[in-house]
Amino acid sequence: IMYRRLSYTLNTRDHAFPGAPTLRLEPFESMKKGDRLNTYNVTLFNHFGTHMDGPNHFYGRGKQLYELELSTFIFERPLLVDIPKGVGELVEPEELLTFDEQILRADALLLRSGFSAMRHKDNQMYSEQGPAVSSRAAQLIVDRYRNLKAVGMDWISLSSPLHLEDGILAHQIMLGHTGAEPVLIVEDIDLSGLEQEKLETVFALPLFVEGIDSAPVTILAKLKD
Repeated sequence: IMYRRLSYTLNTRDHAFPGAPTLRLEPFESMKKGDRLNTYNVTLFNHFGTHMDGPNHFYGRGKQLYELELSTFIFERPLLVDIPKGVGELVEPEELLTFDEQILRADALLLRSGFSAMRHKDNQMYSEQGPAVSSRAAQLIVDRYRNLKAVGMDWISLSSPLHLEDGILAHQIMLGHTGAEPVLIVEDIDLSGLEQEKLETVFALPLFVEGIDSAPVTILAKLKD
């Protein structure tokens, strides 16, 4: 059995969604300064890096992540699909329907656009000009694929900074604001080189913090040999 981490390592260099803060590290105690130990104060925006949008993100009465059943974060029928996308391009319902039978059997849908290559080549472009899941596709997901507990993607956000209004609507639809059962959104995942045939189980465990809508998430994939 092999395990692979699909969440990126947090650092102070990467960009966030335009206008959002990132990560700040401040040594609290430092061995370099003569203290006997190292400790840090970590100031972390809860939508920076690989993170999970919970129902409370776009729906005031939606649950916070710590209130959800633990089984919500374990996916035993994950499905990885390739839908190539470039700058500002939208995933549309017709493209999801190409994989209809497979998605109907899955409990998590991982969308691989290939745009994650830009994360390393041009991180600012990655943060500002990514693809998106259209509101029409979000509506299809909550209407037809009711088995899905989460949808994840290899770009920075379900919505693109280039299509903000449609992206807000897509978030609202997915997270229960319009009345559907919420589907968790997992953004900025490393899906490079992953093979669907080897994908067995995915664990996506957020930081459980009372009082916040969403959180950074550690994702581990269990792979078949």
